[in-house]
Amino acid sequence: MLAIAVGAPAGKKEETWLQVQSPDFLVITNASEKQGRRVAYQFEMIRAVFRQFFNLQSAASQPVIIIAARDEDTLKSLLPEYWEKKGSLHPAGIYLRSEEENYVGVRLDATMNQNADEPYEPVYHEYVHYLTRGVLSRLPLWMVEGLAEFYGNTRLEGKQVLVGTPSRTNLLVLHEEHTIPVSALFAINASSPYYHEENKASIFYAESWALTHYLVTRDWREHTHRVSDFLKLLDQGVLAQEAAPRTLGDPQELDRKLDEYISRLSFAAARLAAPPGVDSDSFRVTTLSEAESLARRAFFMSLDHHPQEAQAMLEESLKLNPNLAVAHEGMGFLMSLEGKTEEATKSYAQAVALNSQSSMANYYYAVSMFKGGLDDRAAAQAESSLRAAIKVAPDFAPAYSALAWLLASRHRNFDEAYQFALTAVSLEPGDFHLRLNSAQVLEFMGRSDDAIRVGKVASEMAKTPEELAQAETLILSAQHYKEFQERAKARQEAMAARKTDDAALPQEATASTQDSDQPPVLRRRDEATVVTSDHPSRAEVLPTRQVSEGTIRLAKCSTPSTIEITLDLSGGALMLYSDDFMKIPFMAIDFTPKGVLNPCKDIQGLRARIAYHPAKSQPSQGEVVEIWLMKE
Repeated sequence: MLAIAVGAPAGKKEETWLQVQSPDFLVITNASEKQGRRVAYQFEMIRAVFRQFFNLQSAASQPVIIIAARDEDTLKSLLPEYWEKKGSLHPAGIYLRSEEENYVGVRLDATMNQNADEPYEPVYHEYVHYLTRGVLSRLPLWMVEGLAEFYGNTRLEGKQVLVGTPSRTNLLVLHEEHTIPVSALFAINASSPYYHEENKASIFYAESWALTHYLVTRDWREHTHRVSDFLKLLDQGVLAQEAAPRTLGDPQELDRKLDEYISRLSFAAARLAAPPGVDSDSFRVTTLSEAESLARRAFFMSLDHHPQEAQAMLEESLKLNPNLAVAHEGMGFLMSLEGKTEEATKSYAQAVALNSQSSMANYYYAVSMFKGGLDDRAAAQAESSLRAAIKVAPDFAPAYSALAWLLASRHRNFDEAYQFALTAVSLEPGDFHLRLNSAQVLEFMGRSDDAIRVGKVASEMAKTPEELAQAETLILSAQHYKEFQERAKARQEAMAARKTDDAALPQEATASTQDSDQPPVLRRRDEATVVTSDHPSRAEVLPTRQVSEGTIRLAKCSTPSTIEITLDLSGGALMLYSDDFMKIPFMAIDFTPKGVLNPCKDIQGLRARIAYHPAKSQPSQGEVVEIWLMKE
């Protein structure tokens, strides 16, 4: 995700790069120490004012890295695409964000009051989005964007902060376009055209800012707390469309008041003393080596999709210093973006070996192993690295979430996995991906009702059609798993009620399976798909069906409904799989399983007779059709 702002003329490039470290930011700059401290101070103020509004204590987190370019030429070298096209706007600031990394690029020769606009406002806007996910969940989209616009226009004047300064750009839009009825604004979600279509997005953002500005300043004027009451109801699980009329006011009345507010020529802003505890003189300043500055800038260019330039910079960095951990980490990140998983894992492993105290290197190393497929050794190493990342950075939410998924997907330590998932969500309650992952952990645990509930919360938090589709897919999967649990329980209860003298049933079932002329034809696979290093590529399966009996040595789920089974036979082993074990009939012969059968953890070590479609070119592989479980 990125945001850009338009800036001013160029200056000269300087070769010395400094690093300014404040509590929450790492500024990399080729300008002066004073300018570097100023940039860090500005962002610390935005953060402090935002958190003060929500009455929250500042929490440690992974620092946002800011590349503070001394002049236009410097930023142009990092963002060439904005200068390559004739007539394109030249940015004064840009915000680049992945799920784990937050990078900012700013030009320090851009005037701080260009045409009465703040050139870094779009950067502040995106940074406020990052802060929002750390303090709030279930915010409606209009308020998500309204708060980002409201705080994105914060101004610093010496040791004072102006909060709520008007947005000239938004006012121009509001004076030229018809506003959306407030009732419709309240209903806009991730699938709404108002949020995504270019010709409607501008009025959505502008009106979201205006309504948020009106509501917040109304509380200031009237000494009320309607906005905070609204947020409290949301936190209690009340839907936004129900909470808004109860706290903010009747939508039709708000239509009238908002129109009056927009037509004003002046807007209220609050002049606040700078929040205490931020002292730019305490920021630590060091001079970076050429290798270090290259590695940091290369990371920025990787996020901005310049792989060739980034790779050249990283190679030069490693040539200057082969033992620079951040350069190996950057190379791993770049290889991962390009889908080169093996190369990425090797680079991350080197980064961890060189700096075991890097939380990001440990985290990326573990996640890279996820992509390559996890055998027991790799899973143990990934777990160790994630625990190390958490120890170094105890407030880094993605590491908790990844560890929760790892433990749950391997059906180990479910209670601990769930606690890790809860910790991740508590650290960043507004993060969609962390919430969705917690739902998947619940699904792995067999808690399908809870998974559906949390999946619905995630769907309410979705901000793109893609995120909404992910949430809906998980909800559907959890619903299918719930149906599977209910069918399995009904089968077990029915079998338990049968008379024990029905000894002929297993033989009859086996014969009917083997003699069937028209077995069910399952999905074919035209392309091979490698799932784990233990199981070779899947190939197209034959319509014929075979039955083999042996001991289940391994039963492993890589997603809630995908299972891989290794069946040991007297003459070798079969490697079998199903993309949806909820559709497999499981039958227990001469014993009754305790509770609801969970194939991912309950069938390993059991004797079994398995019907399967063999692979066309790999007779030792196949797709499962039915499973009969037996006691030894």
